[in-house]
Amino acid sequence: MRFIGCKTLLLDNIKNVIHENVACAQTFCDIFAGTGAVSRYFKSWFEVSSNDLLYFSYVLQRATVENDTKPLFKGLKNVIGDISPILYLNSLAESPADIEQDQCFFFNTYSPAGNRMYLTEENALRIDWARIFIEKWRSQQLINDNEYFYLIACLVEGIPFVSNIAGTYGAFLKSWDKRAYKKFELYELEVVSNGRNNRAFNLDGNDLVRQLKGDILYIDPPYNERQYLPNYHLLETAARYDYPQVKGVTGLRPCASGKSNYCNKKIVCDVFYDLVSNADFKHIILSYNTEGLMPVDDIERILKTVGNPATYKVYTIDYRRFKSRKTSFNGQIKEMLFYIRK
Repeated sequence: MRFIGCKTLLLDNIKNVIHENVACAQTFCDIFAGTGAVSRYFKSWFEVSSNDLLYFSYVLQRATVENDTKPLFKGLKNVIGDISPILYLNSLAESPADIEQDQCFFFNTYSPAGNRMYLTEENALRIDWARIFIEKWRSQQLINDNEYFYLIACLVEGIPFVSNIAGTYGAFLKSWDKRAYKKFELYELEVVSNGRNNRAFNLDGNDLVRQLKGDILYIDPPYNERQYLPNYHLLETAARYDYPQVKGVTGLRPCASGKSNYCNKKIVCDVFYDLVSNADFKHIILSYNTEGLMPVDDIERILKTVGNPATYKVYTIDYRRFKSRKTSFNGQIKEMLFYIRK
């Protein structure tokens, strides 16, 4: 999934930091999980706790981190037969008889039918049909919670493949990108099995850290003043399917409860100190970059205040910064991994 700050390209670097500094660890906490790329990767070696303030992110972690195997969907066999529910939902070719058009929130809100061009009308309807079916199956107790979250996660994961956007959902394109003409399908997610008590949370990280303890705390907070929820509001609505009162040209859902203090330059250092000072973890790894709101000197000061200064390390990874359509190339972003032992 395309996501601001996704750490897929940094997974090996994070692993190397762990191998260099950590011995005999059993637990790993990803307290700002985002797409879950880090949580899913390290689930192969550790018992994982995964958390994010955004509900659609929680759904992804609930499906692939807390679930330890792919669900079996035994309760649906009398309804849809031996076909998997993913294939069943992907095979829907026309509106089911019991679904009225006024129930189809994505069609009425995010397609040309709603004067917006995030999705074609066909793909918006396919999302609606699948999402309504999932809710119906749950209300009829044909699927359990593990199965419910897995299906929603597969639906959410499929939306970016057909979205008519440049990168985020802050705005839609005014003409159709070729991606938008692809047929929407739920994307079947893999689930790593490690036989451990993995958990997913949907809480403010600074609140949750007071409830947990373990070996490794991985911290990947927002870097800048752009709040994540407005940029991914459509995925949040797909996960909740709560028929929100949207506003504006972009159809933004209410987002007051999804705001992160890490996007506030005035308080971000205090918020970060609160997090790490209350972290009952042996090892802290922070992912940040040179464009972040927190200066490197402040990060060093805070980490050395709460941890053993002799163990403090910084690893720098250079990335090519791509030219924007609106601005000229102005150098490189340097991604940094900070480590300290408490």
